[in-house]
Formats: sequence, C-alpha cells, structure tokens
Amino acid sequence: MSRNLIVYKVDYRKQSDPYGDDRFIKTTRIKMTPDEVNQTDGYWLNHHNVQKKFFKIYENLENTTYSGNKYRITRVRKA
Repeated sequence: MSRNLIVYKVDYRKQSDPYGDDRFIKTTRIKMTPDEVNQTDGYWLNHHNVQKKFFKIYENLENTTYSGNKYRITRVRKA
C-alpha cells in the first residue's frame, strides 16, 4: 500500500525577529496526505490545513492564531 504524499514548503521566522529582514527566514517541508489536504478544495483552505499541521508539529498547538505563537509563517507553497 503506497500513500501519495503532497509536499509543501513553509517559510517561517520567529515572532521576535525583525520584520522585513530576510536573513531570519527559515524553510521547512511539511508532508501532507491526500485526506489532510483535499485537492478539490480552494487554495487558501489547503494552506490553512498546512499551517495547522506546522503549528501542531513545531509548537504542539491546535489553533493557528498568531497571538501567542513562537513562529510566524510568511509563505506556503507547493514543492
């Protein structure tokens, strides 16, 4: 049984880093299964699901509000 994984590149930085300074931006890859990201749904809904998984992996949080998080996502794109 093979699972087709969909890979997204997520650019992120710490909340405490200066805004607009590209030196602090890091990139990671988030692997999603087809049931986590439905390809028939809209573009922004898929990216919201990727953001939710990023915060679950990196911060063990279920919500994606930026108020108390350690990281800020600057860009999500398909790899």
